[in-house]
Amino acid sequence: MQNGYAVLRTGFPTALADALVADAQRYEFRLWSQRKGGALALAARDEPGATRDAAAWLARAAAEHGLPGFAPNEVSYQRYTAGGNGLPPHRDQRYYATCIAIVTLRGSATFAVHASRDPDDVVDQWTTVPGEVILLRGWTPDPDTDPRPYHRIDPPVSGERLMFQARQNIAGPPRSPWLEHLTTEELRQAARLVESQPYLRPAE
Repeated sequence: MQNGYAVLRTGFPTALADALVADAQRYEFRLWSQRKGGALALAARDEPGATRDAAAWLARAAAEHGLPGFAPNEVSYQRYTAGGNGLPPHRDQRYYATCIAIVTLRGSATFAVHASRDPDDVVDQWTTVPGEVILLRGWTPDPDTDPRPYHRIDPPVSGERLMFQARQNIAGPPRSPWLEHLTTEELRQAARLVESQPYLRPAE
């Protein structure tokens, strides 16, 4: 893994990707911001099925790429649409440790890694494709370095891009001693996500 990220363009099981696409239909997607980011659907992590199998697969992949100890305890789907919002160069929140794993399930869009928040400071960029896995370094409390890469997510040129994401929220079980390094606001946000329930669609 170089510059805090790795891209696995093959290897993610097609049958598992299809099962995740089907599972995503159970959930209600919500926009957290009208100005940036895609629509998010928190999903069930612990029940048997596609999300648990995918989280386990991604944990093994992370270990094989130099990120052992990745124990996802938060999973979600995210959907970006053509003409909608993207995300400018940013780092994921500090309460996400070890690794952030992203699987493109449907559609494609530009994903970029940056050396800073500067939109022109591009390290690498490419067009995602279904079945592709992106592993990003999560936060660690090392005072001398922050391994999290800045990254940018563009909306698709056409159609939509559906993703599955697995993260390790240090406020979730098992609680991490790293929590003492977070701000009050970071602790509040992390705890709110731990307490949130999956966004199941209303029964018709």
